[in-house]
Amino acid sequence: MGTQPVNQIDEASWSRSVRELFGDGMFAAVGGRRRDDWRMDALDVMQLRTDDPRGWPRLAVAPEGGDYGTGPENPFSAVTPGDFNGAFPVSRAGAEQILVTLQGDWFQVEDIPDFAAREAELTSHAHVILKRFGADALFFTNAATAREDPHADMFRREGAYEGFTGHVLDCGVIAVSATEVGIFWGLTID
Repeated sequence: MGTQPVNQIDEASWSRSVRELFGDGMFAAVGGRRRDDWRMDALDVMQLRTDDPRGWPRLAVAPEGGDYGTGPENPFSAVTPGDFNGAFPVSRAGAEQILVTLQGDWFQVEDIPDFAAREAELTSHAHVILKRFGADALFFTNAATAREDPHADMFRREGAYEGFTGHVLDCGVIAVSATEVGIFWGLTID
């Protein structure tokens, strides 16, 4: 019986971690890399114009509970390639931390119930989600702290973001590998 490569995970583990970290008002979707410019592939994922290349589920749930579609109700419907200038490189550890912060109001750990007791569990789920993209993946975020320091402690960052949507607040991570692009985003409507 063979073993899985270190950078690969199975669908059940990945899906479980996505369900644990993403709920209403959140967006988690992956698409294949088809172009040299990853931003174009990311745009397709954001606008739900592509399917997960592995056939794994995506989660795109509006804050009021309905699923996002591909039309104007999609939070990323007005995003253009130029908007990715507001996405800053961030370390893998920082990207994992940002995924965790999406659990809190205003995307801050102070607003995550019982964070001290749950930090390891939440971080483990974030690690599983990003492990899918392999050791050579690049990560980007709209959290402004990463603009100055991609290795900053994203649990202790300022609450400033370069908005990608028309929502009051949005924050997330873009994961880019040689074969896939993932969009993991939180959205606040009021």
